[in-house]
Amino acid sequence: MSIIGRTICEARKSKGLTQEELAELTKINLRTIQRIENNENEPRGKTLNLICDVLEINMEDVFNRQKQEDITNSNLFHGYKLASKGTRLLANLTEFFIFFIIIGVPLIIFKITTKDFNPNGPKYASPEHIAIFSIFIGAVFYPIFTGNLGHKIYNLKVISSESGNDYGKAHEGAIREFLKWMLSILIFPMIWILWDDKNQNLYDKLTKTLVVEKKIE
Repeated sequence: MSIIGRTICEARKSKGLTQEELAELTKINLRTIQRIENNENEPRGKTLNLICDVLEINMEDVFNRQKQEDITNSNLFHGYKLASKGTRLLANLTEFFIFFIIIGVPLIIFKITTKDFNPNGPKYASPEHIAIFSIFIGAVFYPIFTGNLGHKIYNLKVISSESGNDYGKAHEGAIREFLKWMLSILIFPMIWILWDDKNQNLYDKLTKTLVVEKKIE
């Protein structure tokens, strides 16, 4: 039921009127009233004016509520609200920070304590290491959180943009996180989200995924 139909139905019931009584008071066909409340028809012009006068409804308030619902629904995909650009940025930064604390800081301390400043020594952040690390965390976290660690912290999850199903299989997570971490070497795939209407980065588009807010039960 649309906002207009729902508002009319609720206002009618609050006044203790039946559909037949509303039809009689407004001089509008009963079938028209039924179609309006069943969202099969949207009242306009004289019809809407008559109903609003009888039910003492402010038409401007009704239209404003309708516009607000349209805006909300335009941001829904498969019944989920898209994660905002800001929330996704925070989730990514939080995840990177946590992994830096867990992995990066101990490596830095190790190099300082062992005085291992040899520029020709082993590189712990080579593309190969990043690739293996990203595949591992994707395969581990997605079956548990339906997303990565940042998504879990901010109550987000990853779904298929085509079916709306949870993106929670190990191989799916491994592929998505691999693309995310490897493409993060480039700037454009990461800032694509600023102009995308679905808040997708390049790796989202390649894997056909969306990051959405989890529904609160």
